[in-house]
Amino acid sequence: MPVDFTVGIPTHNRRETVLLAVASALEQTRQPARICVVADGCTDGTAEALAALGEDRVEVIERPKGRGYGYEHRNEVLERAGDGAVAWLGDDDLWLPDHLQRAGELLDAGLAAIVNSMACLVREDGSLLPFGLHWRAPSYRERFFGAENRTPAGAISHRADVARAVGGWSTEVERAGDWDLWQRIVRSGARSEMVLSPTMLFFQATGREQSWRDRVAQNAGFLARIRDPAELARLRAEMAFACAAESHGREVALVDANDRAEALERELVASRSQVERLQAELAGVLSSAWWRMRRPFEPALRLRRRLRATRKRD
Repeated sequence: MPVDFTVGIPTHNRRETVLLAVASALEQTRQPARICVVADGCTDGTAEALAALGEDRVEVIERPKGRGYGYEHRNEVLERAGDGAVAWLGDDDLWLPDHLQRAGELLDAGLAAIVNSMACLVREDGSLLPFGLHWRAPSYRERFFGAENRTPAGAISHRADVARAVGGWSTEVERAGDWDLWQRIVRSGARSEMVLSPTMLFFQATGREQSWRDRVAQNAGFLARIRDPAELARLRAEMAFACAAESHGREVALVDANDRAEALERELVASRSQVERLQAELAGVLSSAWWRMRRPFEPALRLRRRLRATRKRD
């Protein structure tokens, strides 16, 4: 039986972009049961703007500003999701129309309890950078549990019960609370899977030098592309190419590394051969009759060389 999706969108004073994010959630080919916007101390009219949409499935959870990123408020989304699934979306990110459909197929089939979908980071100039790691691939799993999180929150869908079972969103961490929750879910034994075709646009806020007006305009421009069938096809092609180009770059780097390793191995083999040859020559000299005859006279020969050197200096 298909799981019901609850979309969770945490926000703080980003009224213009959260409206765009909500629009991308409402326009999914697989419709969510509800969209919970967690308004963490919003003072910019976010709740009123969302109410003006007149959409019954959009629920605004208004709370006073929480500590840090207000992670504690997000546990209310887990409760409202009941026995269904939660798909998280950043308040300045966008989904392609089939995001929930593709993640839902894996959850429905019982192939995963948590799904991360490939995303593309949108740079300020509009270029795209793939963002995502397959957590079950050993090398990527090590990075996921190590020092690198390559999965934006808006790429994650999971069954609500597995998140509640590990304690939900932590009130103890100040940053990377999403990464902390995903790690605890996976460590609990919940199976993870990945949607390899990119279905999300990630507009990373940290380090972005755009003005707020330009950021809103960029997001609105991408949403317009998503809504236009021809532009959507073109956007999918651009996202797929970005993923393929990065994958090819990793393959080239791996080939180069292998080539360098093979060259070093050849040099090492050659060095070993040279050492073995010199050792054989030395062994031959030391075992020769000439060396055995010369050896008793070596102290006298050294004295003779020193005397000659002394005469030359005089």
